[in-house]
Amino acid sequence: MKKIVSLIMALTLIVSACVVFSSCDKEITYTAASEFYYSADKGATYGNRTKEYAVGETVYMQVIVKVVSDSKDPEDVKVKLTIPNVTAVDAKYYDGQIITPVYDAVQNVTTYEFTITASKDAVEWNFVFQFVPNAEAEVAMTLEFDDKIDSKYDRQNTVKFVPEGTITDWE
Repeated sequence: MKKIVSLIMALTLIVSACVVFSSCDKEITYTAASEFYYSADKGATYGNRTKEYAVGETVYMQVIVKVVSDSKDPEDVKVKLTIPNVTAVDAKYYDGQIITPVYDAVQNVTTYEFTITASKDAVEWNFVFQFVPNAEAEVAMTLEFDDKIDSKYDRQNTVKFVPEGTITDWE
């Protein structure tokens, strides 16, 4: 009888430990949202409808990123923005801090990597980029999040650089 009671107590202890440890090992989930906005008037106004810009004219691009986590203490998230076929002139965090790009001359790609803090209340992170299109092209800019965030939240946004006077609205 003592063996049965001891066995039941041991099993209860094991089950309790499993419940406690499995609840502590809850996986943290992250979701993200992002949007690209552009300005051809030196940043006075931004929009996401016009997708064509004149070669040689300064274009400002604002990328807004939000990362939400269900954790009380979420980890930082790394975000990478890749811009092909454009020589970047300037990129800044919303607070004015410069973002240093990595330029790959062989592939003609400029990459910006930055770190943001996830939160429960969807804090917006704004990044402003200034560049001058150097040739006619259709450029697909890619925003990728690190492995904490599902790749379905990665985003690609395409703009066209066209000769002056040939700009049209397109989606």
